[in-house]
Amino acid sequence: MPKVIVIGLDGGSWNYIQKWIDEGKLPAFKKFQQMGVWGILESQLPPVTSPNWKCFSTGLNPAKLGVFWWENVDVKNRKIYVPNARSFTGKEIFDYLSEAGFRVGVINMPTIYPPHKINGIMVSGGPDAMEEGFTYPAALENLLKSKFNYHVLPHNISFMGQGKTEVIEEIYRLIKVRFQAAEFLLEQGNFDFFMVAVYLINVLQHYHWGDEVVFKAWQIIDQGIGRLLEKYPTSAFYFMSDHGTNEIKIKFNISTWLEQRGYLKLKTSAKPSVLGKFGISKGRVTKLLTSLGLKDFVKKAVPKNLQQMLPDDVGHINFAGKAETIDWDNSQVIASGQGPLYLLNKDEAFKEKLIKELEALEHNGLKIVKKVYQKAEVYSGEFFNQAPDLIVDQAQNTHFSGSLGSKSVFEAPAHWKGENERKGLFLAYKQGLKPGKLDTGILNLAPTILNEFGIAKPEQMDGAVIKL
Repeated sequence: MPKVIVIGLDGGSWNYIQKWIDEGKLPAFKKFQQMGVWGILESQLPPVTSPNWKCFSTGLNPAKLGVFWWENVDVKNRKIYVPNARSFTGKEIFDYLSEAGFRVGVINMPTIYPPHKINGIMVSGGPDAMEEGFTYPAALENLLKSKFNYHVLPHNISFMGQGKTEVIEEIYRLIKVRFQAAEFLLEQGNFDFFMVAVYLINVLQHYHWGDEVVFKAWQIIDQGIGRLLEKYPTSAFYFMSDHGTNEIKIKFNISTWLEQRGYLKLKTSAKPSVLGKFGISKGRVTKLLTSLGLKDFVKKAVPKNLQQMLPDDVGHINFAGKAETIDWDNSQVIASGQGPLYLLNKDEAFKEKLIKELEALEHNGLKIVKKVYQKAEVYSGEFFNQAPDLIVDQAQNTHFSGSLGSKSVFEAPAHWKGENERKGLFLAYKQGLKPGKLDTGILNLAPTILNEFGIAKPEQMDGAVIKL
Protein backbone atom coordinates (compact mmCIF):
# COMPACT_ATOMS: atom_id res chain seq x y z
CA MET A 1 0.00 0.00 0.00
CA PRO A 2 1.71 3.25 -1.11
CA LYS A 3 1.96 5.94 1.54
CA VAL A 4 1.75 8.75 -1.04
CA ILE A 5 0.25 8.84 -4.55
CA VAL A 6 0.82 11.93 -6.70
CA ILE A 7 -1.38 12.74 -9.68
CA GLY A 8 0.34 15.18 -12.05
CA LEU A 9 -1.90 16.98 -14.55
CA ASP A 10 -0.09 19.09 -17.13
CA GLY A 11 -2.03 22.32 -17.56
CA GLY A 12 -4.64 21.35 -14.97
CA SER A 13 -6.57 24.24 -13.45
CA TRP A 14 -9.79 24.56 -11.52
CA ASN A 15 -10.95 27.51 -13.61
CA TYR A 16 -11.21 25.10 -16.53
CA ILE A 17 -12.73 21.98 -14.94
CA GLN A 18 -14.68 23.34 -11.95
CA LYS A 19 -17.90 23.75 -13.93
CA TRP A 20 -17.86 20.02 -14.76
CA ILE A 21 -17.14 19.14 -11.13
CA ASP A 22 -20.06 21.29 -9.93
CA GLU A 23 -22.34 19.65 -12.50
CA GLY A 24 -21.40 16.20 -11.17
CA LYS A 25 -19.70 15.21 -14.43
CA LEU A 26 -16.34 14.53 -12.76
CA PRO A 27 -17.46 12.59 -9.66
CA ALA A 28 -13.99 11.49 -8.48
CA PHE A 29 -12.68 15.06 -8.54
CA LYS A 30 -15.80 16.14 -6.65
CA LYS A 31 -15.21 13.47 -4.00
CA PHE A 32 -11.56 14.49 -3.59
CA GLN A 33 -12.55 18.16 -3.27
CA GLN A 34 -15.14 17.33 -0.62
CA MET A 35 -12.66 15.25 1.38
CA GLY A 36 -9.46 17.23 0.85
CA VAL A 37 -7.71 20.58 0.90
CA TRP A 38 -7.60 22.26 -2.48
CA GLY A 39 -6.84 25.52 -4.22
CA ILE A 40 -4.47 27.30 -6.58
CA LEU A 41 -0.93 26.04 -7.17
CA GLU A 42 1.16 28.95 -8.42
CA SER A 43 3.89 28.12 -10.93
CA GLN A 44 7.33 29.59 -11.24
CA LEU A 45 7.72 32.10 -14.07
CA PRO A 46 7.39 31.44 -16.90
CA PRO A 47 4.48 29.02 -16.27
CA VAL A 48 5.67 26.35 -18.68
CA THR A 49 6.19 22.55 -18.57
CA SER A 50 9.96 23.12 -18.60
CA PRO A 51 11.15 23.99 -16.01
CA ASN A 52 8.06 23.76 -13.76
CA TRP A 53 7.91 19.97 -13.57
CA LYS A 54 11.46 20.05 -12.22
CA CYS A 55 10.53 22.89 -9.86
CA PHE A 56 7.90 20.52 -8.47
CA SER A 57 10.21 17.52 -8.09
CA THR A 58 13.20 19.42 -6.66
CA GLY A 59 11.66 22.31 -4.70
CA LEU A 60 14.17 24.58 -6.46
CA ASN A 61 13.66 27.76 -8.47
CA PRO A 62 14.98 27.77 -12.07
CA ALA A 63 18.19 29.63 -11.17
CA LYS A 64 19.19 26.65 -9.03
CA LEU A 65 18.19 24.22 -11.78
CA GLY A 66 20.00 25.98 -14.63
CA VAL A 67 17.02 25.76 -17.03
CA PHE A 68 14.59 28.62 -17.66
CA TRP A 69 12.37 27.55 -20.56
CA TRP A 70 12.34 25.08 -23.46
CA GLU A 71 15.35 26.99 -24.76
CA ASN A 72 18.29 28.45 -22.87
CA VAL A 73 19.90 31.53 -24.39
CA ASP A 74 23.66 31.62 -23.87
CA VAL A 75 24.38 35.31 -24.47
CA LYS A 76 28.11 35.00 -23.77
CA ASN A 77 28.67 32.31 -26.41
CA ARG A 78 25.86 33.43 -28.73
CA LYS A 79 24.11 30.09 -28.64
CA ILE A 80 20.57 28.90 -28.08
CA TYR A 81 20.04 25.30 -27.06
CA VAL A 82 17.23 22.99 -25.97
CA PRO A 83 17.89 21.46 -22.53
CA ASN A 84 17.17 17.85 -21.59
CA ALA A 85 16.98 16.12 -18.20
CA ARG A 86 20.78 16.19 -17.86
CA SER A 87 20.80 19.97 -18.26
CA PHE A 88 19.09 20.34 -14.87
CA THR A 89 20.93 20.26 -11.57
CA GLY A 90 19.33 19.47 -8.24
CA LYS A 91 18.16 16.28 -6.55
CA GLU A 92 14.55 15.24 -6.93
CA ILE A 93 12.17 13.84 -4.33
CA PHE A 94 12.60 10.49 -6.10
CA ASP A 95 16.30 10.55 -5.25
CA TYR A 96 15.83 11.60 -1.61
CA LEU A 97 13.21 8.89 -1.08
CA SER A 98 15.35 6.25 -2.82
CA GLU A 99 18.37 7.10 -0.70
CA ALA A 100 16.23 6.78 2.44
CA GLY A 101 15.29 3.25 1.42
CA PHE A 102 11.79 3.91 0.10
CA ARG A 103 10.58 2.28 -3.11
CA VAL A 104 9.57 4.83 -5.74
CA GLY A 105 7.54 4.69 -8.95
CA VAL A 106 7.24 7.53 -11.49
CA ILE A 107 5.19 7.24 -14.68
CA ASN A 108 5.11 9.71 -17.56
CA MET A 109 6.56 12.83 -15.95
CA PRO A 110 7.94 15.38 -18.45
CA THR A 111 11.55 16.64 -18.28
CA ILE A 112 13.00 13.37 -16.93
CA TYR A 113 14.32 11.99 -20.23
CA PRO A 114 16.61 10.18 -20.21
CA PRO A 115 15.49 8.48 -16.98
CA HIS A 116 17.96 7.78 -14.22
CA LYS A 117 18.46 5.04 -11.65
CA ILE A 118 16.25 5.12 -8.57
CA ASN A 119 15.08 2.55 -6.03
CA GLY A 120 12.11 1.56 -8.15
CA ILE A 121 10.99 2.56 -11.65
CA MET A 122 11.03 5.70 -13.76
CA VAL A 123 9.10 6.19 -17.02
CA SER A 124 9.87 9.43 -18.86
CA GLY A 125 6.99 11.37 -20.39
CA GLY A 126 6.49 13.71 -23.33
CA PRO A 127 6.92 16.10 -24.87
CA ASP A 128 10.70 15.66 -24.62
CA ALA A 129 11.07 11.88 -24.23
CA MET A 130 11.88 9.61 -27.18
CA GLU A 131 10.03 6.38 -27.98
CA GLU A 132 13.06 4.34 -26.99
CA GLY A 133 15.13 4.41 -23.82
CA PHE A 134 12.33 6.04 -21.79
CA THR A 135 12.30 3.65 -18.81
CA TYR A 136 14.43 2.65 -15.88
CA PRO A 137 15.02 -0.21 -15.67
CA ALA A 138 15.38 -0.68 -19.44
CA ALA A 139 13.41 -3.95 -19.47
CA LEU A 140 10.29 -2.12 -18.30
CA GLU A 141 9.99 -0.50 -21.72
CA ASN A 142 9.30 -3.80 -23.49
CA LEU A 143 6.80 -4.79 -20.82
CA LEU A 144 4.84 -1.55 -21.21
CA LYS A 145 4.89 -1.78 -24.99
CA SER A 146 3.81 -5.41 -25.14
CA LYS A 147 1.17 -5.30 -22.41
CA PHE A 148 -0.33 -1.85 -23.03
CA ASN A 149 0.90 -0.78 -26.49
CA TYR A 150 2.51 2.06 -24.54
CA HIS A 151 3.83 5.11 -26.41
CA VAL A 152 5.26 8.37 -25.11
CA LEU A 153 3.36 10.38 -27.72
CA PRO A 154 0.80 9.51 -30.39
CA HIS A 155 2.47 8.29 -33.56
CA ASN A 156 0.49 10.86 -35.56
CA ILE A 157 0.85 13.84 -33.22
CA SER A 158 2.37 15.85 -36.10
CA PHE A 159 -1.21 16.20 -37.38
CA MET A 160 -2.44 17.71 -34.11
CA GLY A 161 -4.68 20.72 -34.59
CA GLN A 162 -5.90 19.62 -38.03
CA GLY A 163 -9.13 18.08 -36.74
CA LYS A 164 -7.95 14.52 -37.35
CA THR A 165 -10.03 12.31 -35.07
CA GLU A 166 -7.45 9.50 -35.04
CA VAL A 167 -4.98 11.77 -33.20
CA ILE A 168 -7.56 12.63 -30.55
CA GLU A 169 -8.64 9.01 -30.16
CA GLU A 170 -5.01 7.96 -29.69
CA ILE A 171 -4.60 10.62 -27.01
CA TYR A 172 -7.65 9.24 -25.20
CA ARG A 173 -6.20 5.73 -25.42
CA LEU A 174 -2.80 6.82 -24.11
CA ILE A 175 -4.33 8.69 -21.15
CA LYS A 176 -6.19 5.47 -20.24
CA VAL A 177 -2.95 3.54 -20.66
CA ARG A 178 -1.14 5.77 -18.13
CA PHE A 179 -3.64 4.78 -15.45
CA GLN A 180 -3.80 1.14 -16.55
CA ALA A 181 -0.02 0.91 -16.31
CA ALA A 182 -0.08 2.65 -12.93
CA GLU A 183 -2.64 0.19 -11.54
CA PHE A 184 -0.70 -2.79 -12.87
CA LEU A 185 2.66 -1.62 -11.53
CA LEU A 186 1.20 -0.65 -8.16
CA GLU A 187 -0.19 -4.17 -7.79
CA GLN A 188 3.19 -5.68 -8.68
CA GLY A 189 5.70 -3.33 -7.11
CA ASN A 190 5.13 -2.72 -3.38
CA PHE A 191 5.80 1.01 -3.75
CA ASP A 192 5.99 3.53 -0.92
CA PHE A 193 5.66 6.52 -3.26
CA PHE A 194 3.99 6.45 -6.65
CA MET A 195 3.34 9.14 -9.22
CA VAL A 196 1.42 9.11 -12.49
CA ALA A 197 1.43 12.19 -14.71
CA VAL A 198 -0.78 13.05 -17.68
CA TYR A 199 0.96 15.33 -20.17
CA LEU A 200 -1.34 14.88 -23.17
CA ILE A 201 -4.28 16.63 -21.51
CA ASN A 202 -2.42 19.90 -22.02
CA VAL A 203 -1.84 19.11 -25.70
CA LEU A 204 -5.61 18.84 -26.12
CA GLN A 205 -6.12 22.10 -24.21
CA HIS A 206 -3.64 23.92 -26.40
CA TYR A 207 -5.32 22.88 -29.63
CA HIS A 208 -8.94 22.36 -28.53
CA TRP A 209 -9.45 24.76 -25.61
CA GLY A 210 -13.15 24.92 -24.74
CA ASP A 211 -14.10 22.06 -27.08
CA GLU A 212 -16.01 18.95 -26.04
CA VAL A 213 -13.04 16.73 -26.94
CA VAL A 214 -11.16 18.10 -23.91
CA PHE A 215 -14.04 17.28 -21.56
CA LYS A 216 -13.93 13.64 -22.65
CA ALA A 217 -10.23 13.47 -21.75
CA TRP A 218 -10.96 14.88 -18.28
CA GLN A 219 -13.64 12.20 -17.87
CA ILE A 220 -11.01 9.54 -18.61
CA ILE A 221 -8.70 11.09 -15.99
CA ASP A 222 -11.59 11.22 -13.51
CA GLN A 223 -12.24 7.51 -13.99
CA GLY A 224 -8.54 6.76 -13.49
CA ILE A 225 -8.21 8.67 -10.23
CA GLY A 226 -11.49 7.19 -9.01
CA ARG A 227 -10.12 3.67 -9.39
CA LEU A 228 -6.91 4.61 -7.55
CA LEU A 229 -8.91 6.05 -4.63
CA GLU A 230 -11.06 2.91 -4.52
CA LYS A 231 -8.00 0.64 -4.42
CA TYR A 232 -5.86 2.75 -2.07
CA PRO A 233 -8.26 4.63 0.23
CA THR A 234 -5.73 4.99 3.05
CA SER A 235 -2.96 6.50 0.90
CA ALA A 236 -2.24 10.22 0.94
CA PHE A 237 -3.08 11.78 -2.45
CA TYR A 238 -1.50 14.92 -3.87
CA PHE A 239 -2.78 16.46 -7.10
CA MET A 240 -0.66 19.07 -8.84
CA SER A 241 -0.21 20.79 -12.17
CA ASP A 242 2.85 22.48 -13.60
CA HIS A 243 0.70 25.45 -14.68
CA GLY A 244 -2.89 26.39 -15.45
CA THR A 245 -4.65 27.23 -18.70
CA ASN A 246 -6.73 29.99 -20.26
CA GLU A 247 -8.17 30.86 -23.65
CA ILE A 248 -6.02 32.65 -26.23
CA LYS A 249 -7.61 35.71 -27.81
CA ILE A 250 -4.45 37.44 -29.05
CA LYS A 251 -1.12 36.06 -30.23
CA PHE A 252 1.73 38.52 -29.58
CA ASN A 253 4.84 38.02 -31.73
CA ILE A 254 7.29 39.63 -29.38
CA SER A 255 10.34 39.14 -31.62
CA THR A 256 8.57 40.99 -34.42
CA TRP A 257 7.67 43.79 -32.00
CA LEU A 258 11.31 44.00 -30.90
CA GLU A 259 12.47 43.97 -34.50
CA GLN A 260 10.09 46.77 -35.51
CA ARG A 261 11.35 48.92 -32.63
CA GLY A 262 14.97 48.32 -33.64
CA TYR A 263 15.77 46.28 -30.53
CA LEU A 264 16.33 43.04 -32.46
CA LYS A 265 18.27 42.74 -35.71
CA LEU A 266 18.37 39.75 -38.05
CA LYS A 267 21.08 38.86 -40.52
CA THR A 268 19.99 39.87 -44.02
CA SER A 269 21.59 36.69 -45.38
CA ALA A 270 19.56 34.45 -43.07
CA LYS A 271 15.97 35.66 -43.29
CA PRO A 272 13.65 33.00 -41.86
CA SER A 273 11.43 32.80 -44.93
CA VAL A 274 14.08 31.51 -47.41
CA LEU A 275 13.50 27.78 -46.87
CA GLY A 276 9.78 28.37 -46.69
CA LYS A 277 9.81 29.78 -50.21
CA PHE A 278 10.81 26.34 -51.44
CA GLY A 279 8.09 24.60 -49.44
CA ILE A 280 10.57 23.20 -46.91
CA SER A 281 9.23 23.34 -43.36
CA LYS A 282 9.60 21.42 -40.12
CA GLY A 283 5.95 20.37 -40.24
CA ARG A 284 6.12 18.98 -43.75
CA VAL A 285 9.42 17.19 -43.11
CA THR A 286 8.11 15.74 -39.83
CA LYS A 287 4.97 14.41 -41.48
CA LEU A 288 7.01 12.80 -44.24
CA LEU A 289 9.41 11.20 -41.77
CA THR A 290 6.47 9.99 -39.65
CA SER A 291 4.87 8.32 -42.65
CA LEU A 292 8.20 6.61 -43.41
CA GLY A 293 8.73 5.55 -39.80
CA LEU A 294 11.95 7.58 -39.59
CA LYS A 295 11.04 10.44 -37.26
CA ASP A 296 12.74 9.07 -34.12
CA PHE A 297 15.81 7.98 -36.07
CA VAL A 298 16.31 11.49 -37.45
CA LYS A 299 15.70 13.06 -34.03
CA LYS A 300 18.58 10.95 -32.69
CA ALA A 301 20.96 11.17 -35.64
CA VAL A 302 20.64 14.80 -36.77
CA PRO A 303 21.99 17.55 -34.45
CA LYS A 304 19.21 19.59 -32.85
CA ASN A 305 20.55 22.94 -34.07
CA LEU A 306 20.36 21.65 -37.66
CA GLN A 307 16.83 20.33 -37.15
CA GLN A 308 15.76 23.67 -35.75
CA MET A 309 17.00 25.66 -38.74
CA LEU A 310 13.89 24.41 -40.51
CA PRO A 311 11.08 26.99 -40.38
CA ASP A 312 7.59 25.95 -39.36
CA ASP A 313 4.75 25.79 -41.87
CA VAL A 314 4.37 29.58 -41.94
CA GLY A 315 8.10 30.35 -42.16
CA HIS A 316 8.91 30.96 -38.49
CA ILE A 317 12.15 29.82 -36.86
CA ASN A 318 12.37 28.69 -33.23
CA PHE A 319 14.89 27.52 -30.64
CA ALA A 320 18.49 26.85 -31.73
CA GLY A 321 17.75 27.92 -35.30
CA LYS A 322 17.31 31.49 -34.06
CA ALA A 323 20.95 31.74 -32.99
CA GLU A 324 22.09 31.55 -36.62
CA THR A 325 19.53 34.14 -37.74
CA ILE A 326 20.02 36.84 -35.09
CA ASP A 327 22.54 39.64 -35.61
CA TRP A 328 24.00 39.47 -32.11
CA ASP A 329 26.32 42.47 -32.60
CA ASN A 330 23.51 44.89 -33.39
CA SER A 331 20.67 43.51 -31.26
CA GLN A 332 19.68 44.74 -27.82
CA VAL A 333 17.13 42.11 -26.74
CA ILE A 334 16.44 38.44 -27.49
CA ALA A 335 13.08 36.93 -26.56
CA SER A 336 12.07 33.39 -25.83
CA GLY A 337 8.42 32.43 -26.02
CA GLN A 338 6.02 32.89 -23.09
CA GLY A 339 8.04 35.46 -21.18
CA PRO A 340 11.86 35.34 -20.85
CA LEU A 341 13.88 38.27 -22.26
CA TYR A 342 17.68 38.41 -22.50
CA LEU A 343 19.27 41.86 -22.65
CA LEU A 344 22.36 42.43 -24.75
CA ASN A 345 22.09 46.13 -23.94
CA LYS A 346 22.60 46.23 -20.17
CA ASP A 347 22.04 49.98 -19.82
CA GLU A 348 19.66 50.62 -16.92
CA ALA A 349 17.81 53.40 -18.72
CA PHE A 350 17.15 51.12 -21.68
CA LYS A 351 15.89 48.37 -19.40
CA GLU A 352 13.46 50.73 -17.65
CA LYS A 353 12.25 52.04 -21.00
CA LEU A 354 11.64 48.52 -22.28
CA ILE A 355 9.70 47.57 -19.14
CA LYS A 356 7.43 50.61 -19.46
CA GLU A 357 6.81 49.99 -23.14
CA LEU A 358 5.87 46.36 -22.54
CA GLU A 359 3.63 47.04 -19.56
CA ALA A 360 1.76 49.71 -21.54
CA LEU A 361 1.00 47.37 -24.47
CA GLU A 362 -2.64 46.91 -25.48
CA HIS A 363 -4.39 45.61 -28.57
CA ASN A 364 -8.08 46.07 -29.31
CA GLY A 365 -8.64 47.00 -25.68
CA LEU A 366 -6.91 43.87 -24.38
CA LYS A 367 -3.93 44.25 -22.05
CA ILE A 368 -0.96 42.23 -23.34
CA VAL A 369 1.38 42.19 -20.33
CA LYS A 370 0.36 41.62 -16.73
CA LYS A 371 3.75 42.61 -15.29
CA VAL A 372 7.44 42.61 -16.24
CA TYR A 373 9.71 41.23 -13.52
CA GLN A 374 13.43 41.84 -13.18
CA LYS A 375 15.47 38.68 -12.66
CA ALA A 376 16.26 39.40 -9.00
CA GLU A 377 12.50 39.44 -8.26
CA VAL A 378 12.12 35.90 -9.60
CA TYR A 379 15.39 33.99 -9.40
CA SER A 380 18.18 33.21 -6.96
CA GLY A 381 20.89 30.60 -7.18
CA GLU A 382 24.13 29.52 -8.79
CA PHE A 383 22.80 30.01 -12.34
CA PHE A 384 21.47 33.51 -11.69
CA ASN A 385 23.88 35.08 -14.17
CA GLN A 386 22.55 32.81 -16.93
CA ALA A 387 18.93 33.67 -16.20
CA PRO A 388 16.84 35.94 -18.44
CA ASP A 389 17.18 39.58 -17.39
CA LEU A 390 13.45 40.22 -17.59
CA ILE A 391 10.50 37.84 -17.31
CA VAL A 392 7.18 38.93 -18.75
CA ASP A 393 4.07 37.57 -17.07
CA GLN A 394 1.62 37.26 -19.96
CA ALA A 395 -1.77 38.88 -19.44
CA GLN A 396 -4.89 36.75 -19.53
CA ASN A 397 -5.90 35.52 -22.98
CA THR A 398 -2.53 36.28 -24.60
CA HIS A 399 0.10 33.98 -26.08
CA PHE A 400 3.67 35.20 -26.58
CA SER A 401 5.55 33.68 -29.49
CA GLY A 402 9.32 34.17 -29.52
CA SER A 403 9.79 32.78 -33.02
CA LEU A 404 11.39 34.76 -35.84
CA GLY A 405 9.80 35.51 -39.18
CA SER A 406 6.30 36.75 -38.46
CA LYS A 407 5.22 39.86 -40.38
CA SER A 408 2.59 40.94 -37.84
CA VAL A 409 3.01 41.91 -34.19
CA PHE A 410 -0.52 40.84 -33.26
CA GLU A 411 -2.46 37.94 -34.72
CA ALA A 412 -5.64 36.04 -34.01
CA PRO A 413 -4.96 32.59 -32.52
CA ALA A 414 -4.33 30.00 -35.21
CA HIS A 415 -3.21 26.51 -34.16
CA TRP A 416 -3.20 27.07 -30.40
CA LYS A 417 -6.46 28.04 -28.70
CA GLY A 418 -5.27 27.64 -25.09
CA GLU A 419 -2.24 29.09 -23.31
CA ASN A 420 -0.55 28.53 -19.97
CA GLU A 421 -1.07 30.69 -16.91
CA ARG A 422 0.44 30.71 -13.42
CA LYS A 423 -2.67 29.53 -11.56
CA GLY A 424 -2.50 25.76 -11.58
CA LEU A 425 -4.20 23.06 -9.55
CA PHE A 426 -3.46 21.75 -6.05
CA LEU A 427 -5.28 19.19 -3.92
CA ALA A 428 -4.23 17.12 -0.94
CA TYR A 429 -6.20 14.31 0.66
CA LYS A 430 -5.38 11.91 3.45
CA GLN A 431 -7.34 10.35 6.26
CA GLY A 432 -8.04 12.72 9.14
CA LEU A 433 -7.48 15.86 7.04
CA LYS A 434 -9.95 18.68 7.62
CA PRO A 435 -11.37 19.75 4.22
CA GLY A 436 -10.96 23.34 3.09
CA LYS A 437 -9.39 25.78 0.66
CA LEU A 438 -5.65 26.39 0.48
CA ASP A 439 -3.50 28.12 -2.13
CA THR A 440 0.22 27.36 -2.32
CA GLY A 441 3.25 27.42 -4.61
CA ILE A 442 4.78 24.66 -6.70
CA LEU A 443 8.10 24.79 -4.80
CA ASN A 444 6.31 23.71 -1.60
CA LEU A 445 5.31 20.28 -2.86
CA ALA A 446 8.73 18.61 -2.67
CA PRO A 447 9.40 19.39 1.01
CA THR A 448 5.79 18.53 1.87
CA ILE A 449 6.00 15.10 0.25
CA LEU A 450 9.35 14.39 1.90
CA ASN A 451 7.78 15.40 5.21
CA GLU A 452 5.17 12.65 4.74
CA PHE A 453 8.06 10.19 4.97
CA GLY A 454 9.72 11.84 7.94
CA ILE A 455 12.47 13.42 5.83
CA ALA A 456 13.36 16.98 6.86
CA LYS A 457 13.39 19.67 4.21
CA PRO A 458 16.85 19.82 2.60
CA GLU A 459 18.52 23.17 3.22
CA GLN A 460 18.89 24.05 -0.47
CA MET A 461 15.17 23.71 -1.21
CA ASP A 462 13.34 27.00 -1.76
CA GLY A 463 9.92 25.64 -0.83
CA ALA A 464 8.41 25.11 2.62
CA VAL A 465 6.30 22.32 4.09
CA ILE A 466 2.60 22.97 3.52
CA LYS A 467 0.69 23.00 6.80
CA LEU A 468 -2.32 20.74 6.20
